[in-house]
Formats: sequence, C-alpha cells, structure tokens
Amino acid sequence: MADIRQQLYDRIKASTKESVILEEMKRLGFWKKEAGVPSLPEQLILKEADLIKELNTLLEQQRKYQNKEQALKEMRKARLEQSRAKREENKKLRQQKKEEKAARWKTQKERDILYLGDDVSKGLTNKESDTDKISKHSLPLIATVEELAKAMNTSVGTIRYLAYNRIVSKTTHYKRFFIPKKTGGQRLISTPMPKLKQAQYWVLENILNKIAVQDSAHGFIKKRSIVSNALPHVKAEVVVNIDMKDFFPTITYPRVKGVFQSFGYSEQIATILALICTEAECDQIELDGEIYYAAGMERFLPQGAPTSPALTNIICRKLDARLKGLATKLNFQYTRYADDLTFSASGEATANLKTLMGFMKKIIREEKLFIHPDKVRVLRKGARKEVTGIVVNDRPTVNAKKLDRFRALLFQIERDGLEGKHWENSPNLLASIKGFANFVAMVDPQKGKPLTERVNAILVKHQFKHEIKRKPKAVLLKEEELKRQQEAKKNKPWWKFW
Repeated sequence: MADIRQQLYDRIKASTKESVILEEMKRLGFWKKEAGVPSLPEQLILKEADLIKELNTLLEQQRKYQNKEQALKEMRKARLEQSRAKREENKKLRQQKKEEKAARWKTQKERDILYLGDDVSKGLTNKESDTDKISKHSLPLIATVEELAKAMNTSVGTIRYLAYNRIVSKTTHYKRFFIPKKTGGQRLISTPMPKLKQAQYWVLENILNKIAVQDSAHGFIKKRSIVSNALPHVKAEVVVNIDMKDFFPTITYPRVKGVFQSFGYSEQIATILALICTEAECDQIELDGEIYYAAGMERFLPQGAPTSPALTNIICRKLDARLKGLATKLNFQYTRYADDLTFSASGEATANLKTLMGFMKKIIREEKLFIHPDKVRVLRKGARKEVTGIVVNDRPTVNAKKLDRFRALLFQIERDGLEGKHWENSPNLLASIKGFANFVAMVDPQKGKPLTERVNAILVKHQFKHEIKRKPKAVLLKEEELKRQQEAKKNKPWWKFW
C-alpha cells in the first residue's frame, strides 16, 4: 500500500492532481465523453499538466544555472572519482599482468635458457635439431635444455651459470697458471673448477668420445700414443716436423659451436655446449679491495679443459684428411699428435719434398690454422730423427744423450738427495722424473724397467704423494647405480627369478 501511495505522490508531483485523477477515472471507466473528441475540462486539465511539467523542467535548469560553480565542482568530482576508479582498476590489471609475466618467466627460466650474455644469445631461440644426424653418430638425443640438464644430472640454473658469457665478474670458472715449456717460455694452463669440469667430462664421455676421428690423429685417443704416432716414420730417410702456433687459442667459439651443430644438435644446444667448452682470455683486477675478472671478447679452447683435445681432433678431421691425401699422393707418411705434424719418406719420394711443403702450407692456411715459423724442421739422412720426442732412426727409442743425463741425475739424487736438482725446467722434480721414467718405459720397456724401479724407490724415500685423479660425478653415479642393481639382484629371492 505504501508503494502505491508513493507512486501516486510522484505522479502528482510530476504533473497535477487533476491530471492524475483524470487518468485514473479514464482507466476505471468513470469519465464519460464523446468518442474521439475531448471535452473542454479535459483539455484544460491536460494542458495544465503539460505546463506544470515544462515549468518544473525550467525551474530545474534555473537552479542548475544559478549554482554553476557548484555544478562544475560536482561534475569535476564525479569525473575525478571515475578517473581514480579507472586508474585503480588499470593498476590492478597491470599488477596482475606483471605477476603473471613474472610467474611465466620464472617457470621458463626453470625449464629453458633464452639469454647467455651479449654476442652469444642470438641462436638460443632456434630449437630445431636433426635427429637423423644425432642417431647416426649414436649420440644422446637432446632437444631441450631441460633434457640436457637431466642428462647431466644437474639443473637448468646450473647450466646457465656455467655457460653464461660474462664480461666482468667476481667469480671465475677456471684456475689459471703457467708451466714452463721444454723449449723455453711458459704455457698458460686453465684448469676448470669442479662443477664446470664435471659438465665438461659429461660432454667428453657422452658426445666427443663417440665421434670417429682420422687414423692419422694419435693425440689423446684411446689405444694411441706418441709411440703409435712415431711408428710410421721409423727408418725414414727424411722426416719433417711442423708445430702449429697457438693451436688451442686458434680454435674459437664459433668453430666449436659449428662442431656441435654438425652432429645434429639445435643451435640452442650447440651454443650452450660450445660455451661450456670454451673460455675467454681473462685479466684479474683489484678494485676497492674486491677482485674482478675481466674477460676478453673472443672465446677459445682452454688448454687444461678435458674437452679441448677431443674437440681439436674433431675439428682437424678435414685437415688430417687433406694432409693424408697429399702425403699419400706424394708417397709420404703423415701423422699428427695434437699440434705436432709429421711427414716422412724414403727413396724417390724424397724428391717430392718441396711440392709437399708448398701444398701443406696452403692446406693449413685454408683450414685457418698457423704454422710456427721457428718450429719447422727437416731431418735428412744421417741426422738424428725425432718424432714427438722419440728417436726413429732404426727403431723407436729415447735420445741416448738425454737418457745418460737422466741416469746421472738419478745417481746424484740417490747419493746427495733432492736439493739443487731439476729436470726439464719442471718446478716439481719428483713428478718430472716419474713422468720421464714412465715415458722411457712406454717407448722402450727394456730400458725403462730398471729406471722406473729406481725412480719408485726415490719416490718412496722422499714420500712422494701420488695425485689421485677423481672420476667425474656422472661416472660415479653410474657406478653406484650399477652396484645397487647388483646388490639387489644378489638379495632377490630365488622364486622371483621365474
């Protein structure tokens, strides 16, 4: 009832009391009139109602114009409130999008790698691999960074940390030191830290060691050695020894990346593996009591990483094939041990020496390697011919004069002790004599056996501690798993075998 009363009140307020009564009487059928022609009183009532509505509208407009400033203030206030509400809504929307983006990026970082520093991240978005090539080489099928981390038994974050190309950093993945060269000067050795070394050993054992290399290569390959490298040149009339200059630094990051891509791996995976296997020249700088490591612009193979020798053998496959073909055509023998190239020939073939030298230099230059100008030796008939430290005139043996000096050194150590003694510029006398004795035993077992016995006695007397080469973590985990399986098999009840 109250609602009906309010509705009537509103209608009367909007027009007039008489017009409302008129409308209701018409609705209820109490208003008698001629059809289609309104009576005069009715016209007056309707006209009055229209005038009242028009008057109310004008009065409302008048009130608004009379307080224009208040109207503007209320309008601005309404717009401001709308604007604030819109800003707050947009702010919440942006925050929501930001949080969603951060969550997506966090998830992506845990599963993928899209940036590893300037100049090396371009190909990280290319994830297309050639599974046929990978299978052809019997390599592990790795299509994503997640799969690589799982295969290495590590996390994506660790791989990112190890592969990141830092220009300036407070940390370094390598210990760097110099060792003296036999021919004088110093050689920079970069030994990887444990985490990086573990990753490099995985790459070596699961990828690089499965790639076949040329028969001419003898360095750092199972069942091949400096002895197998020297054997083809025994009794040759002419022996040519050539050393390559800056061999490891010449093998740069783009070439290493290309090697992994040639196996069928995507550019993303090849980039990561190449970064793990290379480093840039690094300077140590102290600033405000902090140590910083500033890296050079170009990455290359470090001498000291377990992957470097295998990579050089793979990269030099084309070089070895071309030089082997040249040598065969000219009736020469050819072998390579790391950066030492050796050619040899006898009889009429020695007349082709000049032709061999010309084409050989051209091939090495085309393969983007460099010959050391001071280390090209042509040993002719009558001279003592050595190949990687082994004399090959009649049979593989050790330099007699050097052997006499070594025997004399052992005698002096046995008589007077270690003080004041040295061997081949090595800072560690015991390690150096142990190494040379083993070298002699490998080349000439008959001469080497008594020497190793004497050296072992010296090592025991002076309490020489043998360095234990630790196995990579991946190998240890495999051995532990195999051991557990064997133990489980032993303890398995007999009826479960059926």
